[in-house]
Amino acid sequence: MSIDFYFEMLSLVIAIFCYNALNQTKMVYFIPFLLLTVIVEFIGYLAILYATQNKNYWLYNVFNTIEFMFYAFMFAQHFQLPILKKLAYSFLPILIVFSANNYINLQGTDRFHTYTLLFGSFFMVFFCCCYFYEWVLPEQITQNLVRQPFFWICVGLLLFYLGSVIINALYEYLRSSDMIQEGKRIYVFINRSLNIILYTSFSISFLICRKNRKESLSQL
Repeated sequence: MSIDFYFEMLSLVIAIFCYNALNQTKMVYFIPFLLLTVIVEFIGYLAILYATQNKNYWLYNVFNTIEFMFYAFMFAQHFQLPILKKLAYSFLPILIVFSANNYINLQGTDRFHTYTLLFGSFFMVFFCCCYFYEWVLPEQITQNLVRQPFFWICVGLLLFYLGSVIINALYEYLRSSDMIQEGKRIYVFINRSLNIILYTSFSISFLICRKNRKESLSQL
C-alpha cells in the first residue's frame, strides 16, 4: 500500500476517535464517507495486485462521482447564503448527468474519466472560494476562521483539487510514449502528495471539532 493510504486510514481513525464531537455537527458524515474511501482504495489495490490487467478504472470513476456529490452536499450544509446552498444542491443532478454522458458517449468504461474529474474539481475549487467569501462578509469577519472545522476541510479540498486540475489536465501528455515512465512517476508522486495534504487537513478538522466541544463543555 502507498503512504497516502495510511493517511486516509489515520484520518478515519481520528474521525472515529472524535465521534462524540463530530456527532454534534454535520461533520459526522465524514465517518461513513472515509470508511467507503478506505474500502475503495483497498479494493483498487487488490485489483492492481492480482488482476492481469489494470481493470479498476470503473471503480474510481464511480467513486469520484460519489466523492463530488458528498463534498457538494457538505458545502450545502455549511453555506450560509441561500443562493449558495441552492447552487451546491443543483450541482448534484448536473454532475450525475455529466458523469453518465461521459460514461456512455465520451470516455467509456475502460478509461479513467478525466473529464468528470476536471468538471468536478472546477466546482470544488469554486465552492471553496464561495465558502471563504462568506467568511469575509461583515457579519462573519469577527469570528475566528481557523477555529471552524470546515475551514480546514476547505483548505485541503482547495489545495487538492487545484493540484488535481493541473495534473489531470496534463494526464494524457504524461502518458505519451516519449515520457511514459517518467510521466507516470511524476503523476503518482504529485497525486500521493495531494492526498496526504487532503487527509491531513481532514484530521486537523476533526481534532479542532473535538477541541471546540471540550471547550464548550468546560464553560458549562
